[in-house]
Amino acid sequence: MTNNLDSVGVSAGDRVISRAYRREFWFGMIVYVVFVTAMVLWGNLGSDSPWRFVWALLPVVPALWIVVAVLRHVRRIDDYQRHIVLQGLGAGFALAMVASVTLGFLASAGLVVPGMAWIIYSVGMLGWLITTQVVKNR
Repeated sequence: MTNNLDSVGVSAGDRVISRAYRREFWFGMIVYVVFVTAMVLWGNLGSDSPWRFVWALLPVVPALWIVVAVLRHVRRIDDYQRHIVLQGLGAGFALAMVASVTLGFLASAGLVVPGMAWIIYSVGMLGWLITTQVVKNR
């Protein structure tokens, strides 16, 4: 009897929550891309100007907005969805920390790893994405 009550579709409330998250997240991503483009075009990151540090940190502002969007989304969603998101975040964080420690030990042994921060970031984000998809598909 209860299986007739269960719906496999997305509820109207879930659509509203999802739409709000996408609006906040994509706004942050668009501003992030604009700021990164501005940084690359006009930042003179290879110069001696102290302004290069301001330009280099400019994309952090929309990145913080994206963090706020994710946190607001986690507050809005139901317990099951929160469980999925937090498992993905936890795995991504753990993988980023393992990548950080691994690359840190290699650097202390004298290995120069170009783009080390981007490697750590990528490992964390991919870990979040893959874990979330695996947990969803269980």
